[in-house]
Amino acid sequence: MKRPFALGDLVAFQTTTGRASQGIVIHRIVEKRQPTIFLIECDDHRRAFRFETELSLLAAAETDEAAALPRFESAAAVHAFASVGADD
Repeated sequence: MKRPFALGDLVAFQTTTGRASQGIVIHRIVEKRQPTIFLIECDDHRRAFRFETELSLLAAAETDEAAALPRFESAAAVHAFASVGADD
């Protein structure tokens, strides 16, 4: 079964405050007992998780899904701690 949204698709959704927003699908989470969850990144670098039922497609991705976008950075890839000897 082909999913309705692919990585790189431009989608529209509603924020938790009710404002209309749009962004690009950067990650897809598939679980057995609930709809697919998508991670969307907006132009201002805010990110939102939305179920597939909460999204509407604005523009399909033009490139191959595997090579289209760099994957989102995991917590291990981000330097969250200061280096040794750094001042507080």
